[in-house]
Amino acid sequence: MIEPTENTYDFIKTDHERTMISTAIASITVLELWDYMKNFKGESFMFSEDVEITQIYNKIAELGYDGHSGCSFGFVMRTMQYIAIHGFEKYKTDYLQQ
Repeated sequence: MIEPTENTYDFIKTDHERTMISTAIASITVLELWDYMKNFKGESFMFSEDVEITQIYNKIAELGYDGHSGCSFGFVMRTMQYIAIHGFEKYKTDYLQQ
């Protein structure tokens, strides 16, 4: 999806949010689940019983972020779904306009 460089995520305002977003992107990329994210039809990531969601959650923790609440995980997964559908550059543009 994206090839992150050292400053790919510099536009994100806080270290905490930057870590949540970067570990989620890396996890979905490693697990090759961008199509899954793009086509997710469930109502909630937080309460999903899909094996793919469990894999993503576990990979995020493995890659260095083990601090998600249900709410933060849901927020990050909706962000990942947005990136899967619209692309990283659109996400970045929208983020910077906030």
